[in-house]
Amino acid sequence: MAITSSPNPENGSQDLLLDTVGTVLEVAEIARRNEVSPEVKVFYSHLSYHCFRLQDQLTHARQRSYRLNENIVDQAMSCIGLLIPENGLSEFPGYAVTLEFRLKMLILWWNETRRQSDDAKHGFVNRWLRSDISEEQRREVDKALESCTDELDKQQPEQPLKKTVHKFTSLDIGEPPFFVWKAAKSIFDALMECKSCSCPDQHDFKAKLELGTYRTPEKKPLVKPARRRIRKSTVDEDVAGGLEMDMFLSMERDWQEFRVQAVKEKLVRFSAPSGNTPCRGGGINKYARIERLCKPIIETRTKALQRLVLRLTSGQLFEIGFEKSNFQIDKTAEPISLSQCFDDRRDFFTEKTKRILSLIIGYTVLHLYGTSWLQPGWGSSSIKFFQTTSCKTPLRPFIEAQLPKDSTTEEVDDFEDDGTDELDSGHCCPEVVALAVVLIEIYFVKPFNHLAAMHDIPLIETRSGRITLMDVDQVFDGDGEGEEGWRSQIPEDSPLLEAIDYCLDAEAWEDDECQPLDSETLRSRIYQKVVRPLELHLTHGFSQIQLDGVDQYARKLDFGKWGQVITTQEPDNQSLLLSPEAGTPNRTASPAVLLSPSKFAIGAEFQKSMQQFSHLQSLISYSVSGLNSVSNLDSAYRAFQFFDDEANDGDYSAIETEKYRNWRMEYRSVYEKFVGKYLPSLPSNPVKIAILDTGIDRDHTLLEPREENLKGKKNFYNTSQKNVPDTNGHGTFAASLILDYAPDAALYVMKIADKDNARPNANIVVDAILHAVDKWEVDIISMSFGWPSSDFDGYEALEAAIDRAYSKKVLMFAAAANSGGRMGRAYPASSSQVICVHSTNTNGGASDFSPTAEPNSINIATVGESVESAWPTLLCNDSSNHDCVKSRSGTSYATPIIAGFSFEEKGEDGGFAEKMCSARAKLPAQGWLLLCTPQLG
Repeated sequence: MAITSSPNPENGSQDLLLDTVGTVLEVAEIARRNEVSPEVKVFYSHLSYHCFRLQDQLTHARQRSYRLNENIVDQAMSCIGLLIPENGLSEFPGYAVTLEFRLKMLILWWNETRRQSDDAKHGFVNRWLRSDISEEQRREVDKALESCTDELDKQQPEQPLKKTVHKFTSLDIGEPPFFVWKAAKSIFDALMECKSCSCPDQHDFKAKLELGTYRTPEKKPLVKPARRRIRKSTVDEDVAGGLEMDMFLSMERDWQEFRVQAVKEKLVRFSAPSGNTPCRGGGINKYARIERLCKPIIETRTKALQRLVLRLTSGQLFEIGFEKSNFQIDKTAEPISLSQCFDDRRDFFTEKTKRILSLIIGYTVLHLYGTSWLQPGWGSSSIKFFQTTSCKTPLRPFIEAQLPKDSTTEEVDDFEDDGTDELDSGHCCPEVVALAVVLIEIYFVKPFNHLAAMHDIPLIETRSGRITLMDVDQVFDGDGEGEEGWRSQIPEDSPLLEAIDYCLDAEAWEDDECQPLDSETLRSRIYQKVVRPLELHLTHGFSQIQLDGVDQYARKLDFGKWGQVITTQEPDNQSLLLSPEAGTPNRTASPAVLLSPSKFAIGAEFQKSMQQFSHLQSLISYSVSGLNSVSNLDSAYRAFQFFDDEANDGDYSAIETEKYRNWRMEYRSVYEKFVGKYLPSLPSNPVKIAILDTGIDRDHTLLEPREENLKGKKNFYNTSQKNVPDTNGHGTFAASLILDYAPDAALYVMKIADKDNARPNANIVVDAILHAVDKWEVDIISMSFGWPSSDFDGYEALEAAIDRAYSKKVLMFAAAANSGGRMGRAYPASSSQVICVHSTNTNGGASDFSPTAEPNSINIATVGESVESAWPTLLCNDSSNHDCVKSRSGTSYATPIIAGFSFEEKGEDGGFAEKMCSARAKLPAQGWLLLCTPQLG
């Protein structure tokens, strides 16, 4: 049979073709716009159409987990392969490559190029699409692709079509209750009321409120904080007819889960005078009122697998009690924003998830307009998704809002821009303009600034970061000079287009006297003219989805798996719900640096096994930690050392060190054979490598002969001292490694720490990075240190410095960490702008202390075990150690070795660092494992 329905098939060819046609769609569009020949223009139009059909067919096959006819899939790939050169591209090796390799390289290099200038895109298209194809060959490709898509259409499983226009326009759906708006506003106001406290430092409070239609409140179990409260009927009576909303609160990025019960106020209510205690017979007086917001957040930290239930009554929040959470988030993974999904996770989106998201976000404006939840500049970057401990990403969007440190909520609006009326062409409802932008982004699965850049339209910068109506009109409708905007790409009869157009119509949001609509009329208009078309947009395509059950339906979809239903409820791993003694968990981000194509693509099953093993190992590790407080403290100390490394002792270590010496000898042979003999004795423009560490022993016998490599030094730890003495040993060890593997590089030593292995002030690291970038103009920065998470003072400044270095094409390497599978990557290795370095033994096997390889990420590694290098002379107490060397292990030492691989002489084009930075590419879903080992031949 052409189609099988076996569960979880290995659809490697289908996945590759799906990624390929997505790339060819974009490339063909650029080729068509720049083509002069009318015949070739027509061919590229046909090519785009065929790819669009293939994309739709393959997406449906993925969503429904069935396999297409492999022969037809292979035939389609072969047809596309005819358009790509078989050799001659600089990205290809000198030998013949397979079709699969060529297609993967097309995808990877286009993912990089598509973020560059139009000239770079045009150059890519000219090189990657064959220009020597005859007209006859083009016709053959056109006919063959059309035949493939027609055959695949015939093989689609039959679906009962019950959709009619009459059915969709006659749905008996009324407007949702106004109480949702009141509850959301009251919750934010109540949070502001109790955020002040007597703590020494002001907290940086943030809140995430779950978004939804809230058409049918989900039935939830009663809270049972204690036996004596189970039978209290007042709990039911108080909440009857009310609303429940899920929310996360944080102080300094530590998210804790809460559930808020908003009680509907009665029409007649007698409140006690201010300052008086409510009567004992009252329903709420038995619960404690929240006066300081930091208190319940701190309490919730100590309650693993639980969330705190709050009651909102008369504008005040009360603690009801703890209950078992049914949404166990992975606290080691930073919530991902919708805008990040556009950039890095385009494959998350299917037609179904796009339409569901559009409706939920439409309801967001209906429920939250005029409240502080929709802060100036809100957009796709404000909408976040959590990953669960079972590696799922439910389609449960949250809106993130900052609680201003000032005491009044009006301060939220102080960040709005001057002259907004002119920029918005008089539009008096900026919330719906922002909604239109998000709807456009979701439809095209691209950030709005990318859509603007693709039409060469610069955007007006605003203080709040919002998109002005003036820009939206130009990008969406066109510039008025015959250039079509993105509006022309949406079907004219689409309800989505109707909703977007109405959002952008300034006059639609005014009354007959050109004044803003009153709140009741505004709410009704948002629903009837914006939300209602979005409901039709969803039901027109997916009639089986009931509007009253959209929220519950969406929660069951795994956004990270193309909207597949979450069929199994895997037990959540407690390893990621750390107790306070375990410290703040690390938040990881996936670096997007591709050094070279690799055969080490990590399969989905291998990833799953590694993740499960990592979680199990973590669970065991943290479960037994409480048995021995001394060993627990020692483990925590070792886990959070700023410079991670381990000394090697014993006979076994001596054997491993000898293996390392052999490994290093092989490298030097490779270097001399392929690099050294081609370089002048003193390169005129060597690669500049900066190392941020504990200093260097310049008088060491292994370093003194290399004095000419040392081009700069600066002490940031003690600015009054010009020298950079090393009283720790770590810096000398790492600096010597760089020169071992980059003997022709220019080395710049920056002292950021001293004898004690303690974390320095982040500002010291910031100053060092900026000096290396702006003053020394280095190509590479080596950082063999890390904070256990991004939760530390000075994080924002350090992230800004890293961003600046990245914008200057500086390549940054950082040590992953030495905590094995117990914890994730340290910071800054977890930054997406930094290359995280893991460790292996000399045979290429992962080191026990190296963190578990991450899915959807580059996992680069080299030898970091039993590494031998220089040790400061003053710290060598063994008289038999005449060379003053030591053998040590850690990702700290794999990092300078990787940095040292940058031995290439820098040319006029920017050299190694420039090429490496330009090689950054988006990752396939499988992730990559890159091993750097020497090899002759």
